[in-house]
Amino acid sequence: MNNNYNTPPDPTEFIKKIFKSGIIFPLVAFFFVVVLLLVTCRFGEISGEQVGVLLNKLNGEMEVITQSGVKIYNGILSEFYTLDKTRNTLQMTELRNQGDRKGSDNLKIKTVDGSDVYIDIKAEYEIIPEKADIVLKSSGPGETFKKKWMRDYVRATCRNFLGELTTEEFYNAGKRFAKVNLAKKEVNDKLLDFGLRLTTLTIPRNPRFYKEYEEAIRTKKNEDQAVQEERSKANAAEQEKLQRIVTEKNITNVTIKKFEGDMEKIIIRAKADAEKVKKEAEAYYNRVTIEAEANYYQMEKTAKAIIAKKSAEAKGIEEMKKALEGEGGKNMVMLEYAKNLRTISIDGQPVQISGDLERFQHNKGAVLPQK
Repeated sequence: MNNNYNTPPDPTEFIKKIFKSGIIFPLVAFFFVVVLLLVTCRFGEISGEQVGVLLNKLNGEMEVITQSGVKIYNGILSEFYTLDKTRNTLQMTELRNQGDRKGSDNLKIKTVDGSDVYIDIKAEYEIIPEKADIVLKSSGPGETFKKKWMRDYVRATCRNFLGELTTEEFYNAGKRFAKVNLAKKEVNDKLLDFGLRLTTLTIPRNPRFYKEYEEAIRTKKNEDQAVQEERSKANAAEQEKLQRIVTEKNITNVTIKKFEGDMEKIIIRAKADAEKVKKEAEAYYNRVTIEAEANYYQMEKTAKAIIAKKSAEAKGIEEMKKALEGEGGKNMVMLEYAKNLRTISIDGQPVQISGDLERFQHNKGAVLPQK
């Protein structure tokens, strides 16, 4: 027999040690807590067309969750709800099997003058996502809000406002539209406190009157259509007249602009010609002025030369005069006379008295030589 053989440990001894250590109780408590959490854990899914509301069962507080996704909550302490936030349509019509109800569901209006008018109503509405908790409190979970508030408020409000019209006014689409808008505003003011919002309110079909009045309306409609056609023709003629006036004005404006352009060209050309003439005149003036100044300068030089020459000649004459005033001058005069006497011929006849020539008779004057 092998003495090294070890006896396997006794499991009971191990359990006794755990109990003695005191750790078993926290482990058991933790295990039960985890199991409890797993059992009570809930997952709430919110799609893109929904809004979630988490209700705290202990204090009654509600948390609105507008973002799509998965919400984890405790099923014991909380309750999770989803509401449809897409746009809903409420249709109340005379046509069977086409509205929210199988039978005829149109609205009867009593006008102020006592006539009965029947209309179809189409309303589109939605919950206000931020006020989903109010919707849940006032209407309860699910789609209860679609049946609890909108139908009654819309029918009652439309009956009140449209009932303010006369039968003839009811025929006027503009007046009906104004009353429908007032009714829409009134409905929204009332349903805002319940977390609902009316987006559109319309009368999709023409109102129906009692038979005799419908015939009168049809006749009036035909007459109105004929009047409208005549008005359209008159408006067309007026528009054509205005168009012709505009066309003629445009032609006139174009002609005026063209004339103004031609005149502007003429003015520019005249200014250019005047500038050219001015330049030529200035050039001629400069040329004549320069030539005159040159001639003046030349004549001035010539005059000065003549003056100098004449001054020199006068000075020479003066000097000659001074020279002739002395003895030399007399001699020159006598010399000149002597030169002239050589050419003079004298005719005469001698007279003899007692044999002596005593007298000379001069018959003619002296003839000076011709120069």
